[in-house]
Amino acid sequence: MLTRMRLVKGIAALLYVGPLIAGLCGFGWSMVFSFTAIFVVWLMVLRPEQWPATPVEWLSAQAWLAALAQVLSQLLLVGVLFGIGRGLGGLADIGTVDLDPLLPLSVSFLAIPLCRMLWDAREAASQGYFLDDEAEAAHSDNAAGVAATAIIPLLNLPDTAPDATVAAAVADALDVPAADLRLNALTAALANPSRSHEALRRALVFWATEPEIVAPGQVSESMAKAFDIANGNLDLLRLYLPRAMALISAFPTRATDFPQPQRLREVAENLPESDLPAHLQADLGDGLRALARSVEAALGTQAVSTPPEAPLRAKAAARTA
Repeated sequence: MLTRMRLVKGIAALLYVGPLIAGLCGFGWSMVFSFTAIFVVWLMVLRPEQWPATPVEWLSAQAWLAALAQVLSQLLLVGVLFGIGRGLGGLADIGTVDLDPLLPLSVSFLAIPLCRMLWDAREAASQGYFLDDEAEAAHSDNAAGVAATAIIPLLNLPDTAPDATVAAAVADALDVPAADLRLNALTAALANPSRSHEALRRALVFWATEPEIVAPGQVSESMAKAFDIANGNLDLLRLYLPRAMALISAFPTRATDFPQPQRLREVAENLPESDLPAHLQADLGDGLRALARSVEAALGTQAVSTPPEAPLRAKAAARTA
């Protein structure tokens, strides 16, 4: 996708070359309007976020004013390019060149189909790719909605689906720059532990606790979100715990991506009911408390705890006095 973006930006130069050639060859200013039409169509194709998306939106006065502003801005841009071309032609004493007017128009028009073949603005936005900051800002308000739509196929996967199939679907859906938004949406959708999706939960825990995801901080708070997804299911917590212990040991600088120590302790003290043997539940609770201590140590906020016998000694001293 990044390669396509670079190609689109390179091909877009054709758009601006057309008016320069027309001005350089001494064509009349009437061609400015033809070039403006081409520039506007290019904007509508490559930057649909800047235009009303539905017929209803087009009925509003605000939409027409915004569209008029776009057209006038392109008219001004073409006029400047045309003027630069004429100025260069005058300096070089080129004069009027016997050239078919369709040639410079065709050069600019060619940018539209070539760019469209390489770039789908909506598809790119759903994956977190934008041509520039302006395009990103235009899509930002709808980014969460796009992420929510993208995860629907994952939520529709049956629990009977093979783990390999679910894992592949999760990896494919989250292999985008906007993976944090999609993981947020999945975490919210799976917040209710009564909703099964066990195969999906298991695949997400595996994905979010992979070293290549955690080490570079590719997805913010991935370990915390994996814990939220696993919480309420002791089997998933037992899957999560050893991976989390290994990762906090290997990558202590990523401690801020882990669950808060206090949250880990709360879950350890209030494990949900399960048919898991009591000794395994006890081991899980101890493991969660150990993870909390490791996260505290990595954060550099591990508090010095008061020994349990200290309050008793203080009371005894008070009675003696």
